[in-house]
Amino acid sequence: MVYTEYSMEQKKDARPVPRRARGLQRMASILAAAEIVFARMGYEEATTNHIAAQAGISPGSLYQFFSNKEEIAQALATRYTEELQEAHAIIFSVEAAALPLPLWLDQIFDTLVAFHLSHPAFHILLNTPISSRVTSLVRALPQQMQENFDLGIERKAPDLSEAQRKLSALMTVQIFKGTLLLIFQANEEETKRLVNELKTVVRRYLEPLLDR
Repeated sequence: MVYTEYSMEQKKDARPVPRRARGLQRMASILAAAEIVFARMGYEEATTNHIAAQAGISPGSLYQFFSNKEEIAQALATRYTEELQEAHAIIFSVEAAALPLPLWLDQIFDTLVAFHLSHPAFHILLNTPISSRVTSLVRALPQQMQENFDLGIERKAPDLSEAQRKLSALMTVQIFKGTLLLIFQANEEETKRLVNELKTVVRRYLEPLLDR
């Protein structure tokens, strides 16, 4: 009898595991669908019905996970934040900063361009007033990127003045952001040329500062 009760308890505890796994998969599919819908229609025009249709589920199924469109946007913003922070931890690490400047810039810009191309809805959330929570999450990321460039430049040129270092980090991020707008409008071949040009421009800008 003890064995039977233990077995039943095991079964009861085991049941939620596949349900949780299915729930996480469903949430992931909803967020993937939301990325497509936001990028295609914009945040304001998109509806939960559009997102549910893109995900291949009923609106009722979507509401089991998200009560409204804003919650979906917040979940996307959180996901973007976590993914970019993980990427920053690698491309702006002490080890990365020890690389020669061309290789360092290759690693940084290849990683960041790949992120932005695979997440076009990021810019929709960045430029749309949704909620203070979403806005603070998404708009903090460019500032974090600038701070990381500042730190990377300091590691490469510790004698550079703080004012010049911060200005150089600001200009580097602005060059990247400007090029990114062109990349979004380019085809695959043009994108390769633009990324190569981006690396060349930033390298030629930073080299005289880092060689002082």
